[in-house]
Amino acid sequence: MASLGKLEIAGAEVPLDARTATLERLALSQPQLAVERGADGRWMFERWQKVAPAAPAAQDSAAATAETTAASTSAPWKLRVADFSLQGGTLSLADNAQPRPVALDVTALGITARNLASDGSKPEAFTLTARAAAPGKGSKTAPGKLDYQGTLALQPLATQGKLDATRLPLHALEGYLASQLSVELLRADVGYRGQVALAQTDKGVSLRLAGDVVVEDLQANSTAAFTPKTEAQVGEELLAWKSLNLRGLAVATDPGTAPRVEVKETSLVDFFARVTINEAGRINLGDIAKTPEEARAANAASASANTSTSASPASTQAAFAAAPAASAPATAIAQTNPLAPVVQFGPVSLVNGRVAFSDFFIKPNYAANLSELTGKLSAFSSQAPGGDPVLADLELRGRAEGSASLEISGKLNPLAQPLALDITGKMRDLELPPLTPYSVKYAGHGIERGKLSVDVNYKVLPNGQLTASNRLVLHQLTFGEAVEGAPNSLPVKLAVALLADRNGVIDLDLPISGSLNDPQFRIGPVIFKIIVNLIGKALTSPFSLLASALGGGDEMSHVPFAPGSAALTPEAQQNLDKVAKALADRPTLKITVTGTASLPEEREGLQRESLQQRVLAEKRRANPGDTAPVSDAEYPALLKEVYRRADIPKPRNLVGLAKELTVPEMEALLLANQAATEAMAAELATQRGQAIRAYLVAHKLPVERLFVAAPKSGKQPEKWTPRADLSLATQ
Repeated sequence: MASLGKLEIAGAEVPLDARTATLERLALSQPQLAVERGADGRWMFERWQKVAPAAPAAQDSAAATAETTAASTSAPWKLRVADFSLQGGTLSLADNAQPRPVALDVTALGITARNLASDGSKPEAFTLTARAAAPGKGSKTAPGKLDYQGTLALQPLATQGKLDATRLPLHALEGYLASQLSVELLRADVGYRGQVALAQTDKGVSLRLAGDVVVEDLQANSTAAFTPKTEAQVGEELLAWKSLNLRGLAVATDPGTAPRVEVKETSLVDFFARVTINEAGRINLGDIAKTPEEARAANAASASANTSTSASPASTQAAFAAAPAASAPATAIAQTNPLAPVVQFGPVSLVNGRVAFSDFFIKPNYAANLSELTGKLSAFSSQAPGGDPVLADLELRGRAEGSASLEISGKLNPLAQPLALDITGKMRDLELPPLTPYSVKYAGHGIERGKLSVDVNYKVLPNGQLTASNRLVLHQLTFGEAVEGAPNSLPVKLAVALLADRNGVIDLDLPISGSLNDPQFRIGPVIFKIIVNLIGKALTSPFSLLASALGGGDEMSHVPFAPGSAALTPEAQQNLDKVAKALADRPTLKITVTGTASLPEEREGLQRESLQQRVLAEKRRANPGDTAPVSDAEYPALLKEVYRRADIPKPRNLVGLAKELTVPEMEALLLANQAATEAMAAELATQRGQAIRAYLVAHKLPVERLFVAAPKSGKQPEKWTPRADLSLATQ
C-alpha cells in the first residue's frame, strides 16, 4: 500500500503554543504509494475507518463536546519548509469506479521546493520531474516524461513556470472520458512544451498556457451501437493519426470572462476517420460527443451501480426518465451562454489522410475509401467582426477508391455559427460499378461499367440559404438487367440512350437551392430525387432529357403543321434538325413517327389545301415545264380559271351569264363547294408522317432506325393541334 526508503528532517522547530511547525529540511527518498478506489466508489482510506463507537454517557458526551468546540475555535496549524525534496517516488493509481477502470503508474517522481508555507503567498522555486505509463496499455513503449520548473505558492495556490512533457499517456485516463464520449481511447500520447501559469483567486481559477502541443499515435474505437438493432459498429476503429501538432497554442481563462484559445499553426499527419451512415440515415461522427442527457444518464447509471447493488429497476428507470427533463434548462443556458469560448486558428495543414465511408442506409450496403488526402486551410476564428464570419481558404486533394482524383477548394469556417461556406469540389474518373447498391435501391438495375466525374459548388449564406450546382459527367455508363425485388424499376437503359452522346458521355447539370433552416430540407435526398425524376422522364417525357444538349424540351416530341397541310414549316424543320442531330449523336436510339389529322379540327384547312392544289394544277396544265410555286401575281388569274372550270352553282346576271366575282368571293364559293372527308384526313395524316421521314432521311438518319407508324385520323385528345408525334426507344 505504501512504503518509504528514507525520511530526513533537519532543523525542526515545533512550538506547540504557536501551533506552527518549521523545518529547515524535509527529504523523502523512494516513497511508494498505491491509491485505489473500488467498484463501490469508496477510496481505500474510506475503508480503513472503523465504525464509530456507541454514544458515551451524558457527562462524557458533554466533556467531549466542550473539547471539540475548543479545538475548533483554536487557530489552524501552520507548516513551513525551507527546503523540500522528494526523490525516486512511485505512485500507482487504480480507479475501478469508472465504467472503464483507470490505471496510471508514475515513477521516478522528483520534487524540490523552496520556502513552502501553508499560509505563504509569495511564490518560491519549485521543480517537478516524473515518468508516467499506462499499465497494460502500450506497456512495451517507454514511459512518458514530465519536467516542470517554476515557482509555487500554496495559499492561495499559484504556480508559474516552464513545462516540458513528452509522450504522456492520455489513454491511461481514458475511463474518465467514457461518460462524455462514445469512443474508447486505445492510445494517445500527449506532449507539451511551453509556459504555464495557474492562479487561484476568490472568484475562481485563472489559467494561462503558451507553447506547443502534440498528440501522437492516437487510436480510438467507437463504443456507440450502430443502430438500435445492431452493435456492428462497437469496437471498430473510428479515429487515428500519427501526429497532431498545435504550434503557438495560447489559452487564457479568467473567472467571469469568455475563455480564449489561439493556435498559430496546426498540422495533422497520417490520419484516418471512419464515416458511416446508419440504417436511420444518421452520420456516426455526430454521435462522438454524448448529449448532456446521455452523459447524465451514464453517470447516474454508474453511480447507481457503484453505490448500491440492490437498487430497484424502477429507480434506475426513473433516473433515465428524469435526465431529459433535467437537461432542458441546461441546454437552453448553453445555447445563450455569453461566455462561449473565443477560438482562433492559424493555418491548418493536412497530410496523407484516409477516410473509410460506409452507408448502411442503402441495401445492399455501400463502402468506399478516400486516400492520400492532403491540403491546407487558412486562418479562421469563431468571432465574426461586423456580424459576418471570416471564411478561410481551403485546398484539399486526394484519391477516391484508389483511382479517382479528388480536389476540394473554396472558403469555409468550421467554427462559424450559423454555418457559412463557398466550396467547389472536383472528382475525376470514379469507377461506377461499386455504386451498384445505390442504383439498385433507386433505379432497380445494377451498374456493369462506367466512370463518373463530378464538379460541384455549394454556397451557404449566414441566413442558411443554400445554392448548389452539381455537374455530373458519366462515361460509358452501362446498366445490367432489372434486379428482382428491387424497390424501384426505372427505364435506365432508355435514359442512358437519351442522355449519352455518340461517345457514351452523359453531361448533367443539377442545380439545388433551399434553406438549411428548414428541418425537412436534406441535400442528399434532394440530389437523389432529382436524378430519379430525371430517369423517370425517359418514359413520360423522353425529349425533355435531350433539352440540355439540344436546346429544346417536350415541344420536340411533336412536329406542328398548318391545318390541312403536310408541308413542313420553318419551325418544324428547326425542331427536326435538332432531332436529327440528337439521333446522329446517340446511335442506340430509334425513332417512330406517327402522323395525325382530325377532320372536325381541320375541315377548313383541308378545303383550303385542296383549293391550293387545284390552283397549282391549273398552272402546271398551262405550262408543264414550270415547277415554281404559285406567286401572288399569278394567283388571281389561275384562281379565276379554276372557278370557270368548276362545276358548281354560280351567281348569274339578268341575261344568265356568270357574274364577275372578286378573288375573295371566288375563294369563298369554291371552298363552300370543296369536299372534306375522313379519307382525306387519313391521307393527310399519312402524308405528314412521310414528310417527316423524308426530311430525316435527307439528313442522313439511317432508315433502319426510322419507323413510320400507322396514321391516326380519328377522334383526337382534347387540346390537340395539327401535328405528327415522335417517340423514342432503344434498339
